[in-house]
Amino acid sequence: MDSLFLCRNGVPFDVAFSLSPDERLAFVVALGRLDGRSFDFATMTWKEAP
Repeated sequence: MDSLFLCRNGVPFDVAFSLSPDERLAFVVALGRLDGRSFDFATMTWKEAP
């Protein structure tokens, strides 16, 4: 699902599906933060908006 999320957000298909799990997480977190979301690395989950 992460790779599809990346594609939906403009990352080319071949790039999204060739990333290592760590790189893919970094891309997903970066794109989520650009959308105003906050990621909790301790629990590896998105924080709920207040």
